[in-house]
Amino acid sequence: MPGKVISIRLNTDKLTDKKADDILSNLPSRRKSEYIRNAIIAYNDQENMLELMKRALLEAMNEWDAKQAEKKNGNSEFGNDCVDFLKSL
Repeated sequence: MPGKVISIRLNTDKLTDKKADDILSNLPSRRKSEYIRNAIIAYNDQENMLELMKRALLEAMNEWDAKQAEKKNGNSEFGNDCVDFLKSL
């Protein structure tokens, strides 16, 4: 079965496109596809890691806020503000 072909159009007037073009131009032809595949996978892995970290931080902040509330016999406004901030991301 033949491989799937994907094409991209780079506008070298845009800084990000120019940077991508410079990177790809410096790679040997046989390495460009491999580089792009690895970049897509790395980006996806990074997005997944960021989501996992966000959930872990929210859980930790909720636990911290609950402990502070128990100590103060009320809610910790600082903890709630942090949790609200993290949820907004």
